[in-house]
Order: sequence, then structure tokens, then C-alpha cells
Amino acid sequence: MDKTFTNYFRVLQITASLGFLTMVGCASNVSPVKFSPMANPTAEIKNQKTLMGQAQEVQVDVLAETPYKKANEYLMDAQKLETKGTSSEKIFESLGYSKAYLNKALENAAVVRPSVEDVALARIAALKAGARLFPKQLNTIDDELSDMTSSPEQSSKIASQDKLDLQNQYQSLELMAIKQANLGEAKNILSVVQKKGAEKITPVAYKEAVENINAAEKIIETDRHSMAKIAPASEIARVSALRVFNLLASEKNSRNQTPEQRAMTLEARDQAVVKANAITSEIVEESSMKDKELAKQDERIADQQESITSTEEANKLLLDKEYDEKVVNAAAAQFNKNEADVYRQDGNLVIRLKSMNFASNRSDLPAASFSVLNKVKNVMKNLAPDQVMIEGHTPLFQESCRFKF
Repeated sequence: MDKTFTNYFRVLQITASLGFLTMVGCASNVSPVKFSPMANPTAEIKNQKTLMGQAQEVQVDVLAETPYKKANEYLMDAQKLETKGTSSEKIFESLGYSKAYLNKALENAAVVRPSVEDVALARIAALKAGARLFPKQLNTIDDELSDMTSSPEQSSKIASQDKLDLQNQYQSLELMAIKQANLGEAKNILSVVQKKGAEKITPVAYKEAVENINAAEKIIETDRHSMAKIAPASEIARVSALRVFNLLASEKNSRNQTPEQRAMTLEARDQAVVKANAITSEIVEESSMKDKELAKQDERIADQQESITSTEEANKLLLDKEYDEKVVNAAAAQFNKNEADVYRQDGNLVIRLKSMNFASNRSDLPAASFSVLNKVKNVMKNLAPDQVMIEGHTPLFQESCRFKF
């Protein structure tokens, strides 16, 4: 289910219930919601109007038409009573029924919605496109949807084909609205010039305008939600239709001019065209220069970024080297010259032990060697180098023993 629907219903259901007693009754006979004695009629009417509007935005007015209409009727009654200065008790009675019926509408719509979700989404798209500009068509389709959802308990049995037909009708209305929004002005101009005889007086310009409008319509029909494609095509259609209108006006004016006046008009027009072309060329040149400057800036930024990266890499290598030296120096400081040599080799920290000698043909260590091993242990614990190599040898055969931790 669309998140917009879900979120709206949660807000509406929670907001409608705060501060009021729970509604009781059945679908055809509801009891009015009771208000707190401290409630303000004006504020509560305003709040109810807001809730009604939010419900309408999520299609409750068509998914649960009967209770929604009842809610609206009682709301209008409450507004009239407030205007007349009627007592709060009477106002709250009407407003209570309005809230009760709105709650019922929300309940019914929640039951119906899963069965007609695609239809509801198509209707929302049509409304966003401007379908309210075609009230007759919209009302006709809405009536069909209202009839289809009038019995919530039967909503799961609605025929798939009926839902598909309604969805297609809303999509067709959406397409109509998009065309009107983007090509309405061009079509209106073309209709006017056609009545004035543009097809005969300015046939070439008229034909071009018709072709441009048709081309824009094709784009809308192909990709109705791509304004990146629709906007420029629609503007071309509008400009070409306006050109026909201007040409007709010029032709009409020229009928009352002398030959010299017509020549002067053409001269002025030519001068205006030359001036306009010069301005256009200047704008194009300036734009080109700006593009080149932006390209140079991009190159400079890229060079700077590359330089920064190289510097960062060099700094990292230097820091790694400094760290290695610190590790080696710190480890070497743990031993005296007779105990071990410490150095870096092939990325490893090597500790070559001198004083830890095994007896010949024996694997046990002399007690004196344990202090040296404790120092090795401290190096590994405190410095935590990535790789440590421990080297030693027996005194008799000088065979190297290497340990890697």
C-alpha cells in the first residue's frame, strides 16, 4: 500500500479521536462524538475542516462517499449555526455527527482501499495533473468508483476488469490534463488564428504550428511524466502558434498602409531582427566563454585534487617510516648490546637474541634466558608490531632458530 495513504490514515484516525469520546453505532445509524465542556466551537470547526480536507486528499470522499457526504453536511450545519450565534450545545451536536460520520468514512475507506489501490493511485495522479479542470469527466469516473466501493464488505469481490477499466479512465484523464497544462495556450491561440483564416493567409506558419503541437502531444503520450522532454517541446509549440498570431496581425495592419509605410515597417522589423541576432550572438559567445572558464576551473580543481592526493600519499609513507623507526628504537631500548640486536627487515621487526643459548643437544632453556624472553614479551605487548621475527642459535652448530609471532 502507498505510504502516503497509510500515513494520512494514521494521522486522521489519531487526530479525530483525541479529546473526544469513542463513537458508537452501526453504518446506518451513528451516535455523535461528545465534546469536552471546555472545547471551543470555532477551533473545533476549523479542526474538522482540516480533517475533512486531509481525508479528501487520500480519496475518502470517493472510497466512502455516503458517510463522507454526511460528515460534510453536518459540518456545514455547524458552520451555519455558529454564524447565527446558536448555543455551543447545538453546534457541538452537529459537529459531533460530522466527526462520527468522518470516522465511519475512514473505517470504510480503510476496508475498501486494498481492493482498489491501483485505481486510487491513478486518480491521485490525475488530480495532480489538473483533472479538476475537467469536472464533467472527473465526476463521471468518480461516480463509478463510488458505486463500486459503496459496500465495503463486498469490496474484495470487485471484478478485476471493472477496476482495470476505471484505472484506464483515470489515466486517460491524467493524460488530458497534462496536455492541457502544457499545450492549452498554444491550442487556444491556434483556434483563434484558425477562425481568422490563418490556414489561407499564413499557410506555412500555420502548418508549422500544427506540426509542433502534434509533436509535443506525441512526446506527452510517450512519456507523460518527463518534463525534461515535455517542457521544451511545449514551448516550441507555444512560440510557433504565437508567431502565426503575430503574422496575422501584421498582415491586417499592412492592408491599411501605403507602400512606403509597409516598406518602413519591414525595414524596422529587419533592423529589430539584426539587433536581436546580435544580442543572441553576444549571449551565446558569453555563455561559451563561461563554459570554457568553468572547464578550466574543473581542470584546476582536478590538478589540485591530484596534488593533494600525492601529498597525502607521501605524508603517509613518511609517517609509516617514522612509525617503523619508533617501533625499532623503542624495541632496541629494551635490550642491552649483549642481549639482542633489533632491526627492520622485509617489513618485519627482527629481534636477534644473543644471550639466550641452548645447551648442546638440549631443548630446555637456561634460567638466565627468561629475563630476555620477558623483554621480548614486553616489546610485543606494548608496541604491537604487525610482524615480529625472533632469531636465536645454538652455540655448538650455530644453527639459526627463527620464531614468528
